[in-house]
Amino acid sequence: MKPIQSIPNANRTFTALRSLGYNLNSSVADLIDNSISAKAKKINIVLSRKNDSFYLFVQDDGKGMTENRLEEAMRIGSETVYEETDLGKYGLGMKTASLSHCNDLTVISKTKTSCLSGFQWNMEHIQEANQWELLKLSNKEVEFIFKERVGINYKGSDTIVIWENMSDLDRNYESYSIKKFAENYLFRVVDELRLYIANVFHRFLDGSLGGKNHIEIKINKKIVKGWDPFCSKEEKTIKINLKEEASKFLIKGYNKPVRINAYVLPNQQMFSSEKAWKEAKGILSWNDAQGYYIYREGRLIKFGGWQGTKFKDEHDKLARISIDVKSEMDEIFRINVNKNKIQFPELLFNHLKNIINPLVSKKAKDQYKKSDSKISFANRFRKQNEKLNNISKNFVKKEKIKTSYIGNNGDDKSILINNKAGQFISNKISEFYSFGNNAKFEVVSGELDNDLLWKLVSDIEEKFKVVVNSRHPFYQKIYEGNHNKSLTSVIDALFMSLALSELYNKNEQNTLLFETYKLVCAQVLENLIKEEII
Repeated sequence: MKPIQSIPNANRTFTALRSLGYNLNSSVADLIDNSISAKAKKINIVLSRKNDSFYLFVQDDGKGMTENRLEEAMRIGSETVYEETDLGKYGLGMKTASLSHCNDLTVISKTKTSCLSGFQWNMEHIQEANQWELLKLSNKEVEFIFKERVGINYKGSDTIVIWENMSDLDRNYESYSIKKFAENYLFRVVDELRLYIANVFHRFLDGSLGGKNHIEIKINKKIVKGWDPFCSKEEKTIKINLKEEASKFLIKGYNKPVRINAYVLPNQQMFSSEKAWKEAKGILSWNDAQGYYIYREGRLIKFGGWQGTKFKDEHDKLARISIDVKSEMDEIFRINVNKNKIQFPELLFNHLKNIINPLVSKKAKDQYKKSDSKISFANRFRKQNEKLNNISKNFVKKEKIKTSYIGNNGDDKSILINNKAGQFISNKISEFYSFGNNAKFEVVSGELDNDLLWKLVSDIEEKFKVVVNSRHPFYQKIYEGNHNKSLTSVIDALFMSLALSELYNKNEQNTLLFETYKLVCAQVLENLIKEEII
């Protein structure tokens, strides 16, 4: 056979690489991985808008790169040699993570002894030339980028990664015709990024990995504080005492074990404060946050859910299990390029399913039951289930409202609601059934993960519940602290009418408006309670 060199089409290959499934948060995390591998102690991130366009830069004080090494690092599938504890892999992360969100990727760096150099992948140039042409920046171009585009000082052996022409974010921002809503979108993007980074790198941020691995991260000048998913400082958190053979699971062919630790968090009443309870759920809902927290070299790569070993259960929502794997195990765990998917070896899968899960689940259910008693509530309105169900059915039939499944993830599938105004995603199936199995329309009390006072949850065949948040101060004042069942019946009727109005009018375009309206209502009522006006 005669070997023939087959060079892939540059434009089409870049298009494919930009579609690997990175979201903004996981992409920025990939850049931080590189900074940590470069022994950085301080990482500065800015995500903002300038000249009507989003830009992002990540600057670190690591060991930097010479011109030759930087050129190699910019190559797709670079021949970078990773150390055992490095967070990077494959030589693809920085490029694919970045180009998933920007059209211009620029990296500038130097070591303590080398000169400043910079290179750029420019998607417009790639599309026009259809060649694998990396652009080398001149000294004047580097200087212009620092002074005019990002406006920062350069010192030491820093490396800076710059994203420009972030078309997706620009498009989303510009989709809002009201400037305040657009600015709120930017705020939410930055806030979600901050929470994600606090979650993924919490061991590096809180110093629990030791001084040499302790780092400081700033996002838009604010220091990011690590978020501990196991609430270790809460007095009522339970760390389950696992036997050594259970907590240090050895896999044949590897010298170091998979380390497993299990925790059961306090229920709401046991937390040290309401603020601590709210923060403890992290970036997921309480129900989604249960399950495994998988770390690779101290970096959280997958969190929430049970990886197929069991279904999520409302009664297990206080259970969280840390699983630590080493980078040498990447192949057996099938960790993908963007480090957000992992597959357990069969022996570990069965160990978790048959040994760890039952033990932790029992403890979590016991803890959950201690908070169950306050949720039940009955008044005249809630006793009229048959009549309420008929009213709901007639309304839904008249307005031609339909519900259906969306997605392919079993119990995690979501409910899609179609109405005359359009359609919107309502909730996950498990959320509906976490408030009881009654198929009729009803108003119930329950713990909601957010600060809303009420929420509509749905299932297929046009089944609905209106959940009144038992954690909200208004509920605790009016429902638990007031025995006037006529008053609570009237309030339930109001929540029902508001929920049906949402069912009739809500769609993809006005979802934010509805959520903002409900959030403001909840905040105003909370303030009225605090000021003892009601």
